[in-house]
Amino acid sequence: MSRRIEDRLEALWRRFGYAPYKMSRFEEYELYVRNKDFLQSDRVITFSGADGRLLAMKPDVTLSIVKNAPEAPGAVRKVHYRENVYRQERDGGNFREILQAGIECVGDVGSYEVAEVVYLAARSLAALGEGTILSLSHVGLIRFCLDHSGLPDSARNQAPDCLR
Repeated sequence: MSRRIEDRLEALWRRFGYAPYKMSRFEEYELYVRNKDFLQSDRVITFSGADGRLLAMKPDVTLSIVKNAPEAPGAVRKVHYRENVYRQERDGGNFREILQAGIECVGDVGSYEVAEVVYLAARSLAALGEGTILSLSHVGLIRFCLDHSGLPDSARNQAPDCLR
């Protein structure tokens, strides 16, 4: 990704209130152990810190953002990031450093925030150029759209079959 595209994406995200998020290169390994199902691989680069704690080179940014999210009712945190993460290659080979950029909206998220994230995903992909595709396949999104479509119950009940 070119620096020009990164800057355009960052400007887009800031216009919607997404603040920059910067994390440490290292995170306590325990965070990744507790959330291993979230990660693409359970292989993480680890080492002992000077204080004896087991640390990891970050394989993901999202977990750190969620860990530091506000827990107050009604609170929403919107951040954008551009961070290097360290992951094992898909074929199980060596670890590599990967630039990861994106947004996260965490906390007491409602319909507006969900729609905003989907909109920003589409705009972000468009900024990358032609040939990008946004694919949403969560059944909850389909249900939400149908529930707010104004269709009579009989048509709403038939919609999933038509979509299949």
